[in-house]
Amino acid sequence: MNKPITLTTEQQLLLVRMPCRLRGTYITWLLGFDPYFLMSRETYYRHAKELAKNYGIEIRKKSPYYLPPQTD
Repeated sequence: MNKPITLTTEQQLLLVRMPCRLRGTYITWLLGFDPYFLMSRETYYRHAKELAKNYGIEIRKKSPYYLPPQTD
């Protein structure tokens, strides 16, 4: 079972200040999913550019919370 993710106070404030259109992408990435496969290519690159430019978040890299799939 995966461990729950706890957002730091800094991450919580960042999330609140972030535009609504980027919050889902950021949270999806933070949870370890690749948002590239969950939205159109154009939207992904637009969000990636805005998150990198305005917030210093590079979603094209793996999330710090990424957990590789477990094999039993």
